[in-house]
Amino acid sequence: MKRRDALGRVALLMGGTLSAPTILAFLESCKSATDTSTATGFSFSTDRKALVSEVAEMIIPKTDTPGAKDAKVGEFIEKMLNECYSEKDQDSFTKGLDALEKKDFMKSSAADRTTILKEMEKSAKDEIAKADTEKKARAEEDKKKYTEAGKEYSDAGVPFFRLMKELTLLGYFTSEVGATQALEYVPVPGRYDGCIDYKPGQKAWAM
Repeated sequence: MKRRDALGRVALLMGGTLSAPTILAFLESCKSATDTSTATGFSFSTDRKALVSEVAEMIIPKTDTPGAKDAKVGEFIEKMLNECYSEKDQDSFTKGLDALEKKDFMKSSAADRTTILKEMEKSAKDEIAKADTEKKARAEEDKKKYTEAGKEYSDAGVPFFRLMKELTLLGYFTSEVGATQALEYVPVPGRYDGCIDYKPGQKAWAM
């Protein structure tokens, strides 16, 4: 799947545009593992790897198709945060994990986990709306200021659940199991047909 196609699919699933840091991280080359000047050394502990994987599985659970854990989305998120995101986004993500641990997310029931994540999703939306309002106010004062990609979330970084959801969807639909089992996949495509009718219950096409 091409990067732009993947971003377009995830933006559609998110119901709107993706955050600027995610767009830049996915379209541009991430930090080289051998580039010590940009390497952050960001990583998860064993417990936090399990926590991230569990949240990802809540977002994309295993049904008749593989879930986020099957696609190793947790490992994808850790790698992306380390190599492609700024320190402020890493800090925002870490604070989100801190909040989940304080609420004993891993010991909670499925229903309670859903409630916790819905609350975090609402909080992320409120934070983004507030940041957008502040950005518009700043733009009126100086139209040339605050245009750098990623500034829409100020110095706090992308809200945790927003980033968690974006990376979960990106990791899943660009993985082998996500592209070949959750989507309609043709390993050796033939001629190009610009318009094909969908059959009832058919999966979306992998690109």
